[in-house]
Amino acid sequence: MPPSSVYAKSDDFVQRQVAGECILVPIRRNLTEANSIYVLNETGAALWSYIDGTRSVLSIEEEMGREYEVAADQLHRDFETLLTDLLSIRAIQEVAVHDGSAT
Repeated sequence: MPPSSVYAKSDDFVQRQVAGECILVPIRRNLTEANSIYVLNETGAALWSYIDGTRSVLSIEEEMGREYEVAADQLHRDFETLLTDLLSIRAIQEVAVHDGSAT
């Protein structure tokens, strides 16, 4: 993912906290995801909370790096994996960016 990419959460998913876990639940289901829910680990839940349609991948990684004691390369790999997974289930989509601001 390019560091300047910006992603927004899909309206087709809701987030719920259940027994201390962050769970993503699709609200518009098709046959392939009829009984699907997605559980995010602690790092995934923290990264998910930063995806807001305005912050770039780089700015999220920098902010997470300041907040948590984690090596930058490990954080980058974890975030790339999460973004790939979230894109594959259509829980997020890339936002067009013009002149440095998301639209």
